[in-house]
Amino acid sequence: MYKRHRLALAGCGGMGRRHLRGYRVLENFEPGRIELVAVIDPELERAEFVAGEAEEFFGNRPQAYRSPEDAIAGSNVEVLDIVAAASAHHSVARVAAENGVHVLCEKPMAPTVAACRTMQATAQQYGTVLSVAENYRRDPISRLAKALLDVGAIGDIRTVLDFSAGGGRNASAGGWQYLRKQGGSILESGVHNADMQIYLAGPVRQVTGQVRLQERERIFKGTRVKGFHDHYAHTYPDVQAADAPDLMMATLEFESDALGQWLYDQAAHGPRFRRFTIFGSDGQIDLPSVRTGQPLRLFRDDQDGALDGNDVLALVPNFSLDDRTARFFGGERLVYYDQSGAGVGGGGDLNILAMELAELLDAIDNGISVEVGAEEGLLAVALVMACHESSEADRTVNMEEVVGGKLNTYQNVANRELGIEI
Repeated sequence: MYKRHRLALAGCGGMGRRHLRGYRVLENFEPGRIELVAVIDPELERAEFVAGEAEEFFGNRPQAYRSPEDAIAGSNVEVLDIVAAASAHHSVARVAAENGVHVLCEKPMAPTVAACRTMQATAQQYGTVLSVAENYRRDPISRLAKALLDVGAIGDIRTVLDFSAGGGRNASAGGWQYLRKQGGSILESGVHNADMQIYLAGPVRQVTGQVRLQERERIFKGTRVKGFHDHYAHTYPDVQAADAPDLMMATLEFESDALGQWLYDQAAHGPRFRRFTIFGSDGQIDLPSVRTGQPLRLFRDDQDGALDGNDVLALVPNFSLDDRTARFFGGERLVYYDQSGAGVGGGGDLNILAMELAELLDAIDNGISVEVGAEEGLLAVALVMACHESSEADRTVNMEEVVGGKLNTYQNVANRELGIEI
């Protein structure tokens, strides 16, 4: 029998609607864990719209509020799911912690390392749990890749190539993501890549990076918006000015002495391109896009071509997904999975969102740690910001400079706007 927790959703945009559907998945797999009592958005119409969706899903309509303070006071909230714009994360998390409310916070944890540190410190001060919703690593195929690397299936890691490019000048969803005080579009989605690089290849020692702003205007008019943003599309401007870099190229040196090349281009014209490959001393692993269920491709020097699924699993005889992931995805040793509606908003996506919340509830109930807590969330933000700081300083930077707050020249523009004291 699970303890039921009173939950509030803070942020009722497209991502908030995805989280709402994740709650429904959690209720299907682990019924009785949550009661959605409040939805929060400064634009009350959005909150009321999501409250209506929640009523359709769960039979009860949560109360709509404009502020977390009002929601916590009015609905006796125990857990707050922060899915607001990145610049609001630190202030909303502070309100939660000060009221003894535990937090699941969407990535990026905050727009700057300093803002992340304030969130971490506040949670520690008030003894609340702070979990960062970093979902790429939770994909079953990512778990398999990690297991393969840990047993040396391709030998020692030598090189990590992470290339993502596409988008042109089109906007994809809320224009806030193109603003520097919000962290910018590279941080908004590239923080996923940063976390995966650290998760799979280990800590990064130093970074040499360059960033550029290629497209100073983003076009919404006539552009297809991301899934779940349809309700808000009419509020988007025809054109959104951008002041944050949208192109990043960096060389990473990992503490293991492996090297990485990272291209993250949100302004590349033409068809989208993605590749995530890890080269080892005895082979390579090509990772598929997450939440698609597609298998990874593993090559070894002692065999011709990519290994089939059985041969891949034979390399990790002790590999098994945790019980929850196995239940949600339908198997303990998966080399692929078939989920309806692959990608954002599909079965795999919503399963992972549900699993993130379930893990936080486990931590609250049993006094255990979450996998991606404040420090892990901060390190992913720091890796993205290290690339920006390297470009600003025109030199190679050590990660400890950025993580420790000694180097924050680029970030200070956002820190000042966010009211973060350095």
